Amino acid sequence: MSAMSDMQQIHDWFLGRGLPLVLTRRVRSRDLIVRSAPVVSGVGALTAGTMLLAEITGDDPDYGYAVRLGVIAAVLAVAPFVLYVLHHSGTRLGEAGRRTAALLVMAIFVVVMPVMVDGWSAAAAAEAPVFVVITLLAIWLTYLGFGSIALWAFRFAWVQLGAMGSLMSRALPLLMLTVVVFFTGELWQLAARMTRQRLWQVIGFLALIALLFVVTTIRDEVRALREDRAERNDPRALLAGTPLEGFVDQEPARTPLSRGEQFNVVAVMVVSQAIQVVFFTTGLFAFFLALGVIAVPDDVAVLWSAEQACSVGQPPCDGTWFGVHVPVPQTIVHMSLIVAVLSGLYFTVSTSTDPLYRQRFFDPLIADVAVSLAGRDAYLTLEERGGNSQPR
Repeated sequence: MSAMSDMQQIHDWFLGRGLPLVLTRRVRSRDLIVRSAPVVSGVGALTAGTMLLAEITGDDPDYGYAVRLGVIAAVLAVAPFVLYVLHHSGTRLGEAGRRTAALLVMAIFVVVMPVMVDGWSAAAAAEAPVFVVITLLAIWLTYLGFGSIALWAFRFAWVQLGAMGSLMSRALPLLMLTVVVFFTGELWQLAARMTRQRLWQVIGFLALIALLFVVTTIRDEVRALREDRAERNDPRALLAGTPLEGFVDQEPARTPLSRGEQFNVVAVMVVSQAIQVVFFTTGLFAFFLALGVIAVPDDVAVLWSAEQACSVGQPPCDGTWFGVHVPVPQTIVHMSLIVAVLSGLYFTVSTSTDPLYRQRFFDPLIADVAVSLAGRDAYLTLEERGGNSQPR
């Protein structure tokens, strides 16, 4: 196998493990437009699809406008699959077509989408810079390797989903307590009078607190792992079965992690844990939505929240979710979000202190990161030799 093929396998291995910042800038800069096109198309398809649902569920839908949104959503949703097929065609024509398709996706998102949504108007011209900024942000995040970080974290969190089930069973007393809180009239009054914007601000504040707690905890874990990793782990054993297995001929030098590498290692662990917290919070949000619909009659909801109905003798107004009308009163939507997020904050703290969760989820995560760090040391040693060393 050629040295170039070996290095490509090593690069893919790091990307697959969510460690793109270990690679050199030259490697991360390759085909940025092509690699960021699926992100842009995904954001565009999600935006157009949400706007389509909001238009259809509205009181007076414009079906012509809805059709235009549907076309844009369909085209952008299919684009990543087209790029994938072209990438795996293995021909120069396929690679050229991939670059052309990527540029076409960018053009559709930046130019065609604002025009299709707002027509040839000042509104479309005013919104175009927003789409340009989103595109540039997607390219920058691709350069940082955010996609590979998120994909690895999601795979790991999904595999370890059973650990969350175990902790949820231990958190049943908390669930019973939150059910009692859910039926508190004062909280219903707060939820009824809180605007959606203020509600998202509260959720963002609580999420920031949880994020700071998780980052602090994981950063200490990474520092401890880095300090004593060489004493208790053999790099050859850690890298067995990896593309770097044949390149470990001696103990690799343990150079300090750069800021980018520290951010990358902490990020993969934080994102993987955050995904499980999101799963937990989303499940509770759905549970409380159903509980509110089943257990709280409309007249009681109006009484508790001191909320005005849409009209005399009618039930409370239906809620919205990112502009999409849902057949659930707005107060119940707000209450479910508040209680679910508070429960998610407790779950975040308990995951760092619960011994069962640490055994089932955190310890395997630390072990996986140890393999990545051993691979990082071996890769840097290989780069110092010029990347031309042959496997032993």
